[in-house]
Amino acid sequence: MTTSEAQRTLVIPAVLVAALGGALIAAQGRFNGDLTTAGAGALVATWTSYVGTFLTTAIVIVLQGRTRRTAHVLAHEAQWWWYAVGLCGVPIVVMFALGIPVVGVAIASVCSVAGQTLAGLGLDARGVGVPAPLRLSGRRLAAATVAVAGLVVAVGSAPTTSLGKVVGLGVAMFVSGAILAGQQAGNGRVNLVTGDPVLPVLTSSGGGTVGISALVAVVWATGHLGTVQWPGPGQWWLYLGGPLGAAITGCAAWAIRHLGTFALTLGVVVGQMATAVLVDLATGVGGRWTTYLAVAMITGATVLVVLPRRLVAVAR
Repeated sequence: MTTSEAQRTLVIPAVLVAALGGALIAAQGRFNGDLTTAGAGALVATWTSYVGTFLTTAIVIVLQGRTRRTAHVLAHEAQWWWYAVGLCGVPIVVMFALGIPVVGVAIASVCSVAGQTLAGLGLDARGVGVPAPLRLSGRRLAAATVAVAGLVVAVGSAPTTSLGKVVGLGVAMFVSGAILAGQQAGNGRVNLVTGDPVLPVLTSSGGGTVGISALVAVVWATGHLGTVQWPGPGQWWLYLGGPLGAAITGCAAWAIRHLGTFALTLGVVVGQMATAVLVDLATGVGGRWTTYLAVAMITGATVLVVLPRRLVAVAR
């Protein structure tokens, strides 16, 4: 089996891993949002999530007995941008912590799709995070159009009384999503260089932890942090955002080399939105038929971009 054939056989497993990562993103957003409203605030909830991700990844490396090997790679091969890409995930974690308590997981999730989608197309075309550049084909453009249309449908499902707030959150999440695509591509590149999907989780979460810690310190020093209340042991699940973050980044770092940033984003979004709808229903937020339509549209976009070309021809 050639390298190209091996890559193709892993496309479907990679889509499933990406969807799993998306499901974990929805769960992480719910936990971080609840931690925010429980008294921690969005900034401290984000900091808690990053610290938890870094510590969880470090523990995994220790349990796998790879501490010495990892330290060697970091000392002799790591470059500054391995850590810097971790900063790209900070905006979306903050926005989810702020937005999910307002609009629910489903709408908050889909509002980040457009930015990730468009940024993913550009990064794939330049070969960032993938073995070779992926040209901007008609199918990929069509999938992007459907995904962005799904964003519009989802935003339109918000109650009109909060439309202005939803639009504001949507713009912020568009930008945050585009930035997040940079982290996914960067981690994918680290995975390609090292052959280790855990290492980019460690470096990006480490860089993100340093960045968000500096931001918290500045806000605290200027007296704008406010009162922080930490939920007690009776609400332990609110602190699961960190461990989930480690799993999310690991899923993305492995899947991106087989899918590219664009297809990875769509796969993540399918799992993210489907789980988000279930979470919203389970927590009493509910949803409208337009939100479910948006989930179906983005699922269709994912199928369109990852379906083998020969099968598309047969379908026609």
